Amino acid sequence: MVRMISLLWRLAAMCCFCLWLLQSTLLAEDVRLREEAVRLLERANQVSLPGPVPNYEQVVSFRVHYPDGTTKEGSYSREAAEAAGYREEEAFGDYHAVSVRSGNRISSTVGWGEPPEMRELREQLPVHLGRFDKEDVVRSIETSNVVGRSAKCILFETQFGSTLQHNQLCMDSETGALLLWQVGDETIENLEYFKVGTLWEPARISRSLRGTLRMEIEQKISVIDGPMDPNIFTPPTSHWNKLFQCQTWRRAIGISTPQPPAGNAGTDTVDIIVTGMIRETGKTEALKIQSSPRPDLNEEALSTVSRWSFQPMICNDKLATQGADFVVHFQGR
Repeated sequence: MVRMISLLWRLAAMCCFCLWLLQSTLLAEDVRLREEAVRLLERANQVSLPGPVPNYEQVVSFRVHYPDGTTKEGSYSREAAEAAGYREEEAFGDYHAVSVRSGNRISSTVGWGEPPEMRELREQLPVHLGRFDKEDVVRSIETSNVVGRSAKCILFETQFGSTLQHNQLCMDSETGALLLWQVGDETIENLEYFKVGTLWEPARISRSLRGTLRMEIEQKISVIDGPMDPNIFTPPTSHWNKLFQCQTWRRAIGISTPQPPAGNAGTDTVDIIVTGMIRETGKTEALKIQSSPRPDLNEEALSTVSRWSFQPMICNDKLATQGADFVVHFQGR
């Protein structure tokens, strides 16, 4: 009996070792391969991130596609004059707002009623970019043809608990610009790149979630030569608010953020993103659905986040309001 137990323990230890070895093999990556992948992604950031163009005008039109088959159109524009300031105007359905920054002052008609689709749009402009982190494991870099262009594609995996994502980023072989972003459930295609100053930006952007078209974007960016029109700095409201920076800062920290009860439909998880505010009281407010693959769960997601509590943000040693995105996980639902 003692021998049998000992044998069983040895078998169990061998199994554990085999599982550890398998996991280590899955997570291992070639250092030189990752170095090249990082170089390619940094190059994509370098050729497209705004900065070298001081004065410019950006004009954007977009269309949002909803799960029920309906669509809604909107627009966004920005006139920027380097450190002097900028003017932004956005419209979506019945919503319209203008923001102007002049030096360290800002005047804006944007309020709590800003549609989450506008925030979703701005995350794509002028192009959606990113960086690798410790959860990403680079598997290979392959030459391919993407949206009609010769490209170098980075194939990598990302581990989230027990979930393993198979992802892909493709860069233009000639310019280095990002052509394709396939990460998790999100796919972004950047089409018809044009040059503005020293930068390359896409004229058309297509964003899909779980294989379904979510947003189509068209943009134009042009350099403004010579002095800017001073009228762009006219405040859209009757007053200015002074901008300030947090010299001391701490983000909001969750105290109680319980997730909805699990269902009995397996282990698959549906994530719904809620956008809103964390107030000085630590309570959530102005909650809206930002992204949802299951509209039937939207009300429960909003109700769930409304009950969450936080230690509020601290700015300059005082409690402050913070905008935030909240992810609600529905497992087996």
